[in-house]
Formats: sequence, C-alpha cells, structure tokens
Amino acid sequence: MYIVVLGILFLIMTMTPLISKNIKISGLVTILGSISVLGIVLKIIMLLYDGGSLSYFNEFFYIDSLSILQLLIIASINVIVSIYSRKYIENEIDEKVISNRRGKFYYFLFNFFVFFLMFIALTNNIVAMWIGLEGTTLTTAFLIGFNVNKNSLESAWKYIIICSIGIGIGLIGILIFVNAYTNQDANQILKWSHLVKNQNVQNIYAIKIAFTLIFVGIGTKAGLAPMHTWLPDAHSESPSPVSAMMSGVLLNLALYVILRFYLIIKHVPGLENTKWLFIIFGCASLVISSFSILRQTNYKRLLAFSSVENIGIIALGLGVGSKIAVFGALLHSLVHAFGKSLLFLTAGNILSAYKTKRIDKINALIKTMPINAVFLILGMLVITGAPPFPAFFSEYYIIVGTVETGNYIITALYSFCLLLVFAGFLKVFIKIVFNNEASEKYVKIEEDKENTLPLALCFISIIVMSLFMNSYLSSMINNAVSIICD
Repeated sequence: MYIVVLGILFLIMTMTPLISKNIKISGLVTILGSISVLGIVLKIIMLLYDGGSLSYFNEFFYIDSLSILQLLIIASINVIVSIYSRKYIENEIDEKVISNRRGKFYYFLFNFFVFFLMFIALTNNIVAMWIGLEGTTLTTAFLIGFNVNKNSLESAWKYIIICSIGIGIGLIGILIFVNAYTNQDANQILKWSHLVKNQNVQNIYAIKIAFTLIFVGIGTKAGLAPMHTWLPDAHSESPSPVSAMMSGVLLNLALYVILRFYLIIKHVPGLENTKWLFIIFGCASLVISSFSILRQTNYKRLLAFSSVENIGIIALGLGVGSKIAVFGALLHSLVHAFGKSLLFLTAGNILSAYKTKRIDKINALIKTMPINAVFLILGMLVITGAPPFPAFFSEYYIIVGTVETGNYIITALYSFCLLLVFAGFLKVFIKIVFNNEASEKYVKIEEDKENTLPLALCFISIIVMSLFMNSYLSSMINNAVSIICD
C-alpha cells in the first residue's frame, strides 16, 4: 500500500512540470508531494519503532530499521530543499538567468532524482540498488550542469565520467559477488534479506575481490578519498539546492549501499578484515579533506571538502565496528544531512546576493546579511561538532569506539583532523562574518530575509534531534545498530 502511494506521488510530481505551463504550480506540487512523502515515511517509522521489517511485492521492496534512517533523511531534506527551490527557481527566472522552460526542467530532474534516492533505500534487490545509483548519476549530471556555463558543464562531464567509471567498477564487483552465491536458490540470489542470512559462499577469494571492487566503485559515488575528485567541482558549480541534496543525502546513501553488501559478508569466515576498507578510506578522506579545507578560496568548495571529511567520519565509525562507534556513525549521518543542507542553502542565499563564491570578496556579513550570518555561524558549529549539538556526541562516540578497540593511532589521527577542520572553518567564517574593511561602508542587503524558512527548518530539525537524542531517536538508531553489529 505505502509503496503504491509513493509511486503515485512521484509520478504526479515528475509529470506535473511536463504538463503544466505554470512554474509556480510545479513548485507547489513538488512541495506538497514532498510533505506527503515525509508523512508516509513517518508512518512507516511508527510501524517499525520496535524493530522488525516490512516487505512488499515478493520482497522486492524491504524496509528495516537501517532503511528507515535513510528514508527519514531523504524525505526530510527533500521537504526543506523543495521549499527552498520554489523561491530559488522563481528568482532565477525573474532575473532572466534561466527561462520558464528551464525551470520546469529543473523540477522534472529534481523529482526524478529524489525518486531514485527513495528507490535505493526501499529496494531489497542488490542489482536494483546499483540501477538506482546509476539513475541518480544521470539525473544529477544534468542538474550539476544546469547553469549551462563553462565551469558547470565541465564539472558535469567530470562528474559523469568519474562516477560512471566508479559505478561500472561497482557493477563488475556485484556480478562477481552474485556469481559466488550461485549455489543459492535462483529466485532468492539477488535479495539482500536472503543473502544476509546465508553464509554459504562458494568462493571466498572471489568475494574478497568483489567486495573490494564494490567498495572502490560505489565509494567513488560516496565521495570517499581518493576517489572524491569529482566532488568539489560538482558541489561548487551545481545550484545550491542540488548541492544540499547531493551532500546531505546522496553521499550518505551510496555509503549505505556499500554497508548493505558488507553486512552480507562480515560474518563469513576469512572475511573479517574487510572492515579495514572502511577504516583506511575513512582516514584517507579525513586527512585529505582536512588539509584541503585550510587552503580553499571558494566557500562552496570548502563545504564540498567538508562533505568528504564527514563521509570519512561515518565510514571510520562503521569500520571500527563497536556498538558505540556505529551508533556515532549513524547519528553523524543524520546530523551531517541537516547541518550540511543548512550550510549549502545559506551559501545559496549569499551567492544570490553577492554573485560570487570567493571568500575574499565577502566581508562583514553580520552587517549586510545578519539573518544568514547567524545561520552560517550555527551551521558551522553544528557541522564541526561543537557542543551542545548532536555532532559533538557522534564524533565523541566514534573516538570512544576507537579507544575501546585499541586503535590509538587512529584515535590520534582522527582527533587531529577534527581540530584542523575546526580551525579551517573558524578562520574562513570569522573572516566572512566579522571582518570589516575600514574604507568600506556596509549596508544591509534586502535579500537577507528571502528564503530563510528552509534554513530555519534545518536548524529546528537539528534542535529536535538534540532534544530527542536520548529517547525516540536513540531507540531508532539502536535498532539499526543491532542490524549492523549482531
């Protein structure tokens, strides 16, 4: 029932821009549809509050406690970004940056993109997960190049080439993976819920090769270093609402697909050390991104490298594997989704007012755009793990996990990188928000009040997370932790 309703909603949301000539109707349908999708997701969360699972259409769709975390992220960020997109696209049309037809094309691509995100989180079929990821590659490639200028088109081509190669490597890994289970029932061999219960593998060596290819291939899509090279350009050049969805949702979902494959093999004798892929690539992401953040001159590229860092944090927590570290990783995935969306959407407002992404061109934001300056500061504190925000606890739990498992070198490296990132953010944001040029007079910009509701919704969501972290949210995450750690 729920799957059918979701399908109908996405059909309406995707087809409306193609049928209606009024861009405002497309925006309104997208917002109402996204709210309806969130309502269905919240109903599913209530059904699975105590654990368990739901399956539909002969287990082609399968929802468990791990799925609902992803569904909650997708549906929540989708509502916020849909609200932001309405004003964003209308302003772009009013300023003659894009045509009305181009705006409708944006809504078509955006809703199609969200459909693929939901499909990945809902499907039980491991090949269908790959198809969903490829679908997101095609839709986001057009969204990255949406502004149709030299830099955006170059970034789009770079994205589609690197990610398609990565996804292709992942497909080869999946085919080898499936071939290693050919002794299973042919009707069940592609179902994750079946494979995770069956440890009877024909060829351990083939599985090692397959999972490594899957990790590297799909890890490219997740933005893990050193396969992250597409990410800074793509996030810098794409429209800000698209950057928010890609950073807050898509990267996390790609890592979720890798995790699903890892859960199938983690208890197979001889494959216990595959967890080190998460740790090694997580640490590489932390080191590369933390030093890159220190030398950025473009604030959207800075946020992109921060996404690499946060995906590295999540991967590290999953690799450490203790319950407290995994809890921290899952909590961090939620916090990062809302925190990074807040920052990218705020960056979109700043870009709309200043028409530049250069850090050295923006001063005294607290005087020119005080509302956005406050949200920028709050977003920085959230994403860098400052107390009392949830990211402080998620990062702390991962540190505790590394200490408990005796990985002291990793603890030191992880802590050092966190300090570097905090220093990098502090340096840039103090300059943007508080720096005054003596020779210049600063006047408040009228656009400061525009499109601030989505920013407020992001921050309110983070506050709600903080308030319910030890009750509803904790119970939901612990159910997911039990799937990963048991």
